[in-house]
Amino acid sequence: MVFGSPYSDQYPKGVWDGLKRSRRGKDIFGPLTSALNATRIYNHVLKHSKGYWLFSIAGGCLSCYALGTACDAFWRHVNKGRLYIDLPYKSPESDD
Repeated sequence: MVFGSPYSDQYPKGVWDGLKRSRRGKDIFGPLTSALNATRIYNHVLKHSKGYWLFSIAGGCLSCYALGTACDAFWRHVNKGRLYIDLPYKSPESDD
C-alpha cells in the first residue's frame, strides 16, 4: 500500500498519535461550519468558478459598504454636536 492511501492500515505510529489528538468536535466554529454546510452554498455557488468570483466580488462590495456605513454612524454618534453638519445655519441678513 502507498503511504497516505485511505485504504491502508499500516500508517506509522506518529500518524495514529496525530489522529488521536485531532481537533474534531473541539472547534469553537464547529456549529458555524455545520450551519454553512447545511445551506449547501458550496454546491450551488462556490463550486463553480463564475459563481465563486461573483460571490467574492459581491460579498466584498457589500461588506465594504456595510462596514463604511457602520463606521460613519459610529463616528457621527461619538462626535455629535462637534461636526460641521451639526452647526446651526444662520442666513446672512440682507441690507434692503
